[in-house]
Amino acid sequence: MTLEREQGGVTFVRPEDVRPDVAVTPPYLARSYASYRALQDSHAGTAVFLEMADAYCAARARETGTGLPATRVVVDCRRPTLRTIIAERRPFLSKNVLGRIAAERLALELADGYLCADPEVDEWLRGTGWRLPPRLEEPSGSEVRRDEAALPREPVVSVVVPYHERTQYLPFCLEGLARQTYRPLEVVVADSASTSTGARAQLAEIQQRSWPWPLRVVTSSSPNGPALARNAGWTAAKAELVTFIDDDDVPFDDMVERLWRARQVSGADVAVGGARLFRGEGPAAPQADDVVRIPLCDPYELGLISNQYGGPVALWPRTLLDHLGGFIPSPVEDWLLLARAAQHGVRLTAPPDPVHWYRQTRTGRHSADPVKMRDSGLPQLADVFAERLPGDLRLLPLLAAGAYAELERRARPRRSRLQGLRSFARRVARR
Repeated sequence: MTLEREQGGVTFVRPEDVRPDVAVTPPYLARSYASYRALQDSHAGTAVFLEMADAYCAARARETGTGLPATRVVVDCRRPTLRTIIAERRPFLSKNVLGRIAAERLALELADGYLCADPEVDEWLRGTGWRLPPRLEEPSGSEVRRDEAALPREPVVSVVVPYHERTQYLPFCLEGLARQTYRPLEVVVADSASTSTGARAQLAEIQQRSWPWPLRVVTSSSPNGPALARNAGWTAAKAELVTFIDDDDVPFDDMVERLWRARQVSGADVAVGGARLFRGEGPAAPQADDVVRIPLCDPYELGLISNQYGGPVALWPRTLLDHLGGFIPSPVEDWLLLARAAQHGVRLTAPPDPVHWYRQTRTGRHSADPVKMRDSGLPQLADVFAERLPGDLRLLPLLAAGAYAELERRARPRRSRLQGLRSFARRVARR
């Protein structure tokens, strides 16, 4: 899509003009991602978003220094979803509605300014406790480049790759790391007690091979799963900054560079990477049914019932990992760690564009039955949220998450039929 600059050099981003050209999860960020990509080509001085959530990706790009350096992001706050929900007193809120509320809040907090013609709405906004940007009387078309301090010398980053028995995917992951535009790296392959002949031979081969960075293999004595393998990897790592990527995923060539830059420019504690989901056993390559996954990083209540924080690909200071105790064994270990970080006041951010390929396979833990994996991790997630409540309310997060999961289970048969019909229609369309 293309956006036309209007009178005065101001580009108005209207929802009816935005046509997403790639599938996005969560779906309420599809227009936001499409708008951000269109603005990259428009060189707009000021972009005014008429729907608050649509500004999220553009505002994240500005915050992280990964896009739109000369575009001022302005949010028109005529219809905050949360205000409408409170007025209507709805008995049930879907994940998409909760996500839209979170995206609107974050877009507003990250924006360069906001418009609000209704004094009552403006007063309501000021009472929310949100961090509001400057209020503007009218949008200006003058280009404002966000000046960035000179970035410091790039420090060494340790990349931890958990591994157990699978030999078919690791080469794609390591070759992607070998292509990184960020050069000062070390790679730690954290093997979780692989015993097969093929796995042992592969680990020996990669240690003998020449790489652009130092590579070490750390082997656990028992197969304890990816959480403890990651912990073994980062505790053995030598760098002060650590990121993770699973052995079946493939990093984009600028994955580490984007994460480091996002963390440095934004001043956040942790930079989380989005993903492009693909299916296949071989090298990663764009396909028509790929999906872009965009993290919210700070979803508030939504983080209890849906992982909108992000995945394991995130750039952490090892001091923070040590303070949090690293990963806890769980079906949702990366979700759990990011939720614990957010609940402890850790500031998270994310570049709007994906930084790695996430491989979906039939045998993958999360790809096979993601709802089952989520439900089995709910008690641990509920404990994280319960820490902030008085003792007589400590069971409330577990009750809320369990009730929501039950509602979803009841709706799943109908949803599964609809998804099956859509999948069949896509297959027919490709013939």
